[in-house]
Amino acid sequence: WASIKDAGRAVEKTLRSYDGKVARLLDVCRQSIVFDAATDIAKCLELIAKDADVEVLAIKNRFDPDYDAKSLSLGYRDVNLNLRFITPACRRLGIHLHICEVQLLCKEFAQLKNDAGHKRYVAFRNARGK
Repeated sequence: WASIKDAGRAVEKTLRSYDGKVARLLDVCRQSIVFDAATDIAKCLELIAKDADVEVLAIKNRFDPDYDAKSLSLGYRDVNLNLRFITPACRRLGIHLHICEVQLLCKEFAQLKNDAGHKRYVAFRNARGK
């Protein structure tokens, strides 16, 4: 399971990417789901879309042919969802407005998210100032 975003990185991202607007930081709580094929990701998206307990707020599709993966993410591709759970239990607990990030990715890309791969991405992100 993924841990929550490090506080230092959360502050850095808020300042660099969101002009200090902390309400725009939506990936503090995040999780990845890994699939064997892109078709499996599509099936998962269909199931999430049909789930009455989930409200999808945004979708970033890095598999889209118009997405410039080479210059924007070093070739990395996934589908990134911002969602919240809206069950009666979540409402009772007051967490139904909490937004989570779910990354849907293929196994090949998940294997790149190791220590060395992440270090390359951090260097790339820092060079871009994001």
